[in-house]
Amino acid sequence: MKVLLFGRNPATVSRVTAALSAAGLAADGVASEEAVLARLGVVDALVLGAGVVGPLRERVTAAAVRHGVAWVQGPHIEPSRDALEYVRTEILPLLAERGPHERRHPR
Repeated sequence: MKVLLFGRNPATVSRVTAALSAAGLAADGVASEEAVLARLGVVDALVLGAGVVGPLRERVTAAAVRHGVAWVQGPHIEPSRDALEYVRTEILPLLAERGPHERRHPR
């Protein structure tokens, strides 16, 4: 599965993208709206960071739906939390249970 992570904090995006890859996913991460919109046509799923909210989230998720890309939104990850554990316990279950164009919100 090709997954694109979009978050607002570049350091967190890098950490979680590496963990997604370590978990066996083909993952890429971006920290700008322009970058996420440019890559939606080539991914299977979009993971939104907890900081992607409001009108930004609405624009990005609407574009994802137009491209047939399912999306999920992960909960906030503390800087001290192990990123691979976070991916395994928080993100992978969301991706596994999502359906096409189904919205998932943070817990």
